[in-house]
Amino acid sequence: MEKAATKPTASGGKTRTPANTPRQLISRWYGLLFSDDVYQRMAGFLLWGLVIIAVTWAVAFFCLPDGLLENTMIVRKIFGIRGSTRPGEWGFKWLGETAKIFGREFSPEDLFGTWGNILLVTGKIFLHHLLVVFAFIFLFNRFRIRRLPFGYLYFLVYTILLALAAGTESFTYPPQGDTVLGEIILFLRFALIEWFAYGLLAVATLKWTWVKADSFLKGRWEKVDRFFSWPALVRDEKDLLIFGLLFLLVANFSEAKLIVFYGRHLL
Repeated sequence: MEKAATKPTASGGKTRTPANTPRQLISRWYGLLFSDDVYQRMAGFLLWGLVIIAVTWAVAFFCLPDGLLENTMIVRKIFGIRGSTRPGEWGFKWLGETAKIFGREFSPEDLFGTWGNILLVTGKIFLHHLLVVFAFIFLFNRFRIRRLPFGYLYFLVYTILLALAAGTESFTYPPQGDTVLGEIILFLRFALIEWFAYGLLAVATLKWTWVKADSFLKGRWEKVDRFFSWPALVRDEKDLLIFGLLFLLVANFSEAKLIVFYGRHLL
């Protein structure tokens, strides 16, 4: 007796690929954070980070009091944001009360005072972030549990706190127009760029492992490399590391302009 011929499962003899379940998609997106390709890691932190920021901002905006994180280090700076009257005084001393350039008259005291303080405050903010990045990303990434570096954990906490600060209007300068759109514009002007820079630095140094363990409490810590050795970076990781520092400087410059514009540097 002949067996009935089995029918192909799909037209043309091709096998259908089952649809991805939500759990599989989440697993795949989570895996991007640890990919060997640094640009896939960048895509992973952008995907997860922007979702976390949006959700946290919404919760903070509707449920938490304004100014919740105003006096915390997520807003304040280690070296402060205090400016100086000296740049304006130097401009007045060198060029007098008024001067002309390309036929346009300007006040050297105001010009030097404004831009001198912007550069001064930018330097203070940048040094603050360099210390934070060195301690909580570069140094933390030297430790790893399974495939998760501690620097990633700090970046997650930082992402949540930054979104909370934005959602509760904890920054020291008012949003433009005092509306929800104004708050979003304020966040985009410097905080999102700063967050992006932190993310680039975190994913670029993923493989800077010194010791690792299979479990935080019960695992046995295994030394992978010498602590004081300079970790090797592939070319793409070096590029992201450099771009991360440059984006951080741009974000700090943008924040410094806001600080000087609102006169916070003289308080």
